[in-house]
Order: sequence, then structure tokens, then C-alpha cells
Amino acid sequence: MAQVTFKNLQKRYGQTEVVKSFDLEIKDGEFVVLLGPSGCGKSTTLRMLAGLEEISGGEIYIGDTLVNDLHPIERNIAMVFQSYALYPHMTVRENIAFSLKIGRVDKALIEERVKYASDMLELTPLLDRKPKALSGGQRQRVAMGRAMVRTPEVFLFDEPLSNLDAKLRGQMRAEIKALHQKLGTTTIYVTHDQVEAMTLADRIVILNGGIIEQIGTPKQIFEKPNNRFVASFIGSPEMNQLSAELTSSQQIALGNQSISTKAQFSCSETHCNFGIRPSDLHLQESSVDAPTVHSLEALLNSQELLGSTYHLHCTIGDDRFVAEVATSEHLNTKEGETLRLYFDEDRMHLFDHQDKVILAQA
Repeated sequence: MAQVTFKNLQKRYGQTEVVKSFDLEIKDGEFVVLLGPSGCGKSTTLRMLAGLEEISGGEIYIGDTLVNDLHPIERNIAMVFQSYALYPHMTVRENIAFSLKIGRVDKALIEERVKYASDMLELTPLLDRKPKALSGGQRQRVAMGRAMVRTPEVFLFDEPLSNLDAKLRGQMRAEIKALHQKLGTTTIYVTHDQVEAMTLADRIVILNGGIIEQIGTPKQIFEKPNNRFVASFIGSPEMNQLSAELTSSQQIALGNQSISTKAQFSCSETHCNFGIRPSDLHLQESSVDAPTVHSLEALLNSQELLGSTYHLHCTIGDDRFVAEVATSEHLNTKEGETLRLYFDEDRMHLFDHQDKVILAQA
């Protein structure tokens, strides 16, 4: 196991900057997820760490060793790809053992490591099968076993679950989490799937356009987004964002309604965006367990029943938004009628004209 450090890491293709001044320190044994939309630089960053992409600038350390110029095989990392990359003519046993065989590891040690990996990943009954006889989830476990037997200092996962259906993705998330808890190996995981990030990570690194937007635990990222991009990227449904005005240091206007807050806000312009997560809106004041409760009136346009919750599609002025409420508090409000929604003041967010959080002090 090892600490991984990125110092001012950069990647350019001609004049195009794909990764811009990437600084990050990953602790020994930590599970870090690089999360962001397609083209944000997350896979490129992972491939530079693996030695599969040249670095345009900056430094990468594994432990105390600068690895910029080391060959991939010298970095003592193991990578699991989206495509599995299994040899179709080899059995599961041969695929798992392949890197050890080419490394001329002792035969007895190979057998020991293959047994350890196959037992942990529940592959023992499948060792004599070839990849074509395996399901997608089984193939991904073989790819993980092949990485495990090398006993690397760092595991790298590059969108490993993208080819699986929703049910298998859920199962594999649980297996990857359990594997990390057992092995304790430093793990860096790339995905564009926020569910994977929220359920797997010790910390999440949000990337956008080659820069880091925010680093934090899943709870920090979800509850305290730094800016509108993070707020809208994390959460499903995404955070509601409505046009608002700061009419005073403690007064927010949304259309013809106003909210008087206990906090004081400081912003150079009066226009801002008011953010609230759909799950933080309630139809009954008693559902909000908070010392300071606010409410807003909204027009109900439509509603969707999703098992245990309703999605209420509403408008305030010209802004559309969603409230996600439990079926137990759902009222018999008809579409086209006005309803009142309640929320905890500490759950609301304000963003300025540059999409940054407007800081508040009680």
C-alpha cells in the first residue's frame, strides 16, 4: 500500500489542455473516486498515473518515489479496465495467473495467489471456464482477480461497471467495496456515475473541464457543494435552482415571495440563484425537524408516483422545480392547484453570478 500524490499535474494535446494544474494527495489505503462528465480529464489522469499517457507537466509520486519516467510495470500498480481485457483463449485460471507467469513467479506462489483471489471473488468453481462462458459480472471479477494477484500498492479502476446492467452494477459495487475493506489497498476509481461515487468513496474529487471543482467526503459533496456545477451534478433528481434576489443581507425574494433568514449574506450583486434539493422539500411543516423552517407557495403542474415517493413538478414564476416527498405525507392536491412546501433553512443554498456559494454567517 502507498500514498499517491499529484503535484500540478497537466496534460495537453497540442494547444488543448485536458488536465489543468491537478493537485491531490491520496492517503495510504484510501478509496478515492474521480467523478465528472465525459471529457473532464478523469480517465486521462488515471492513465498518466498508470504510465499509459505521457505527462505534459507536474509530478506524480507513489509513496516517496517520483514515477514520471518509470515504465508502467515498475510502478507496482494494477488497473481494471471497462472492457475487461481478458484473453479469450485462456481459462479463468490462466487469465488470473498470466501477469505472474510472464513475471516468472514461482509456480507454487502463483497457485497460492490464484487460489486466494478466486476464493475471495467466488471464482473457484469457474477456474476452468473461458471468458465466453462467463456473465459480464463474472468477467469483471476475473479482471479484478488478475489485478489482485499482483499484490499492487495501488488499484486503479477505469469505469469498470459501465458495461453491466443496473442489477449487476449494484452487485459489483458491493463486491468492490468489500474487496477494499478486506485488502485495504489504496484505490483510485474513475466514473461518471454519481451512485458509484457516493457508495464507494472515502473522498470524491469532482472534475469539470480538466480542473478540480471540489474534493470532499460524499456527505460533504452532497450537503455543501462549492458551486452550481457540483450542486447540479450530484443528486438525482438534481438540486433545484431558482432565480432569486437579495433584497437585504437577510432577505431573499423569489418572485413575489420572500424569505427572512437568520443568516447574513454578503454578495456584490443582488441577483443570485436559490438552491434546494428535491428531497429537502416537504408538504407538511411537521416533517421538517429543524429550528428554522421556511415555506414557499408553488403551482403543481404534474406528479409522478415512484413507489415510496412522489415527484411533484412545480413552478414558482417562470422557474420549474421538483419536490420529492414521501407517499405518507402526500396530500390530495390536484394538478393546477397551489400548494405550500416547507424546508429547513440550513438545507438551502445561494449561488452568486459566478456560480460560487454565497457564504453565510449566523
